[in-house]
Amino acid sequence: MKLMAWAIAAGCLAGAVADVDGCGDKFLRVGRGARYQRGYVAIRPACILLYARPGSPLAATMRELEPTLKRAGHKPTVVEDSRAMAAAMSHDHPNLVLAALEDMGAVEKVVGASARADVLPVLVHPSAGAREDALREYHHVAESPGRKQDLLARIDDVMERIVKGGTNRRTP
Repeated sequence: MKLMAWAIAAGCLAGAVADVDGCGDKFLRVGRGARYQRGYVAIRPACILLYARPGSPLAATMRELEPTLKRAGHKPTVVEDSRAMAAAMSHDHPNLVLAALEDMGAVEKVVGASARADVLPVLVHPSAGAREDALREYHHVAESPGRKQDLLARIDDVMERIVKGGTNRRTP
C-alpha cells in the first residue's frame, strides 16, 4: 500500500515538472501574449484644427479628442475663436478643420481663403433628418456623442478624398 502511494506521488510530481504547452497556453504567459491593445493609427496623418467655441456643447469633447488624435498620428490644434483660427490657418496650415455644424458658417469664412484645408462638421445628438440634411451638404459628417474610432474613420475618409483632389463639401 505504501509502495502504491509513493508511485502515485512520484507520478504526480513527474507530471507537474513537465513543460507541456497546450493549445493557446503559450499566449497566456505574462509578456508573451498577443498584442490586441494597440491603438488606431491613421492611414494619412493630417494637421487638424479643432474649433471649440466656448460654451458650445462640443467644447469639452474637442479638448478630450486632442490626445486621441495625437495617438493616432495626427497633429491636432484646439482653437476657441475665429481670430485664433485665422492665425492657426496661416501658421499651422491644417488639412482639416473639425467644428460643430452650427459653426460651419464662421469656419468656412476663414477656411474659404485656404485651398488646402477642408472641413468635417460634427453633429451633436443628431436626429435622422438633421443627419440627412448635413449629408446633402457634405460627403462625410461626424457625430457626438459617438465612438472615437468612428470619428477617426471619417477623418481618414475625408483625407482620402482630399488626396484624390476632391473636397468634403458637395458642389451645388
